[in-house]
Amino acid sequence: MSKIYGLTGGIAAGKTTILNIFQKLGCKIYDADQVARIVVEPGTTGLRQITKQFGKSILLSDGTLDRKKLGRIVFSDRRQLKLLTGITGPLIRKKILKMIDEAKNDQSQQTYIFEIQLLFESHYQEYFDATIAVYVDHEIQLKRLIKRNNITKQAAEDKINAQMSMEQKRELADYWIDNSQTIDDLEKQIKLLLKQL
Repeated sequence: MSKIYGLTGGIAAGKTTILNIFQKLGCKIYDADQVARIVVEPGTTGLRQITKQFGKSILLSDGTLDRKKLGRIVFSDRRQLKLLTGITGPLIRKKILKMIDEAKNDQSQQTYIFEIQLLFESHYQEYFDATIAVYVDHEIQLKRLIKRNNITKQAAEDKINAQMSMEQKRELADYWIDNSQTIDDLEKQIKLLLKQL
């Protein structure tokens, strides 16, 4: 039987790096961010609903979603974020649950890792054998986010504060990974974790 785990963590916690390590170690990985992009591609119900809610100014000239512009709107106003999540949440959920179902029907010994930013907030934990949280110190998270997104400290704080804290995610998870150290340290933690799973 396949094993299926949910992975979560705050923004700029290094989830992509961790997913890559899991993949290198033989796990099959899924990234909910990719699903979130698919459901708002041009021509989708998701993009039509977002445009209706937020106006055509959130579209780029080629008709794709201007993620940065929409991000500035929703991460500085919790009501707007709730409206956006109300549109994209059900579409993302439907697609992710279909992918989880396919993984569960896999009769091999494959280990699946599903990275879902809002794993606990959207109550996905019930679909997994166990959950894993990625943890990083707040100051490290802030520095990484400012550097990665080339944004101000305030914009980074807004994005971080719009989410469940990493401490909360760590408490809710069955296992957790500390991503405050080196890549080598991270790989050792993940190898050890895979032996426990």
